[in-house]
Amino acid sequence: MRGGVKVGARCAGRAVRVVALAVPAAVRTALTRRGRRDRRGAEELARVLERLGGAFLKAGQFLGARPDLVGETVADALGRLQDDVAPMTARQAVRAVRAALPGAPPELAAACAAPPVASGSIACVYRARVGGRAVAVKVRRPGVGDALAADMALLRGAAAAAGRLPFLRRVPLAEIAARVAQALTGQLDFAAEAANLRRLRADLADVPGVVVPDVVPELCGDGVITMEFVEGLDRGAECSLTRGERREAVTRLVRAVYRMLFVTGRVHADLHQGNVYLVRGGGVVLLDAGFVVALSASARRRFTEFFGGMIRGDGELCARALLASVRRVEPGADLGAFRRRVADLVERAEGRTAAEFDLPAFCLELFDLQRRYRLFAEPEFVFPMLCLLAAEGAVRRHHPTLDFQMEAAPYAMQGLLLSGDA
Repeated sequence: MRGGVKVGARCAGRAVRVVALAVPAAVRTALTRRGRRDRRGAEELARVLERLGGAFLKAGQFLGARPDLVGETVADALGRLQDDVAPMTARQAVRAVRAALPGAPPELAAACAAPPVASGSIACVYRARVGGRAVAVKVRRPGVGDALAADMALLRGAAAAAGRLPFLRRVPLAEIAARVAQALTGQLDFAAEAANLRRLRADLADVPGVVVPDVVPELCGDGVITMEFVEGLDRGAECSLTRGERREAVTRLVRAVYRMLFVTGRVHADLHQGNVYLVRGGGVVLLDAGFVVALSASARRRFTEFFGGMIRGDGELCARALLASVRRVEPGADLGAFRRRVADLVERAEGRTAAEFDLPAFCLELFDLQRRYRLFAEPEFVFPMLCLLAAEGAVRRHHPTLDFQMEAAPYAMQGLLLSGDA
């Protein structure tokens, strides 16, 4: 009972803070002269999300990678939230390292007294040299857990309320919110993240041109992860790459995503620009394995079957995969009509390039079809969708002519062979 009261009070305090920051920002934007109002509004939004931190900052990072959804002005303003958030103090960083690693080399704590090379929603990253080797030291922010816990409680409450609306009753909002909350809160567990980073590195070792930094296990502790430092990572450096290099890098990113989705079943659901770097020679570097979700064998198999149907333009196969994955079918559901509508949706999407295919609209229509035909969708599918949506943002920016679906073919086939369904 006492714990529930504490969480409730924390949520109430969080809600008050949201209003206290958002209202003055809206007033300042409204008072700005018309020609600068859009830019000022975008900057105020970024500032509010930065000060709120937690899940609000996470949402800003995701939206900053999707100018096609929020517009270039807002995406530019939110872009700095990827890795340029106001950092923790040097004293906080040094204290965290010394508490987590009492016997660590002094160079580690000394590096944290300098400004970080990157600063995100959960942690700051510092560059150090230990034994002649350059390493990146990721240090968890103090107090970030409280803000995230309050945000997740607000998210679950909002999802529960929205789920009572008649047109959302068959959308598993409460389950989706609970799964997302669990995954986001899992980012606070740095031991799990270090293990995820090692698995991700092994999973993608066979994808040419994809780099995942190696963990230095003896320099990891509670709230601290140390890994090899990858030189030359700079979001602004993408502009200096040739068009061919950007296209090759994005193609490799898409292949890495498909290997995760269809073959390994471990999904990086946080592929914003602060965690994905396109580099010289057409390579791509993936960082931060805090928001990596392991799909169940069943969810991976059904998702792979669905995508395999899309590649072939086989709407009936897609419909069967969806029907096999749903949590529940209400009495009176018209499954024949559902199959026909899915087939029509797939047919409209077949053979389209990234520039022609609207993935967000496709996902929304897919969920709406399941709702309208009295099917309760599989909430686990939200993680592959998040991964694809983030990757699609990079594709639209740098390689809009890429055939997003056909690139999936060899990985979907491999995934089906592994599951015994090919």
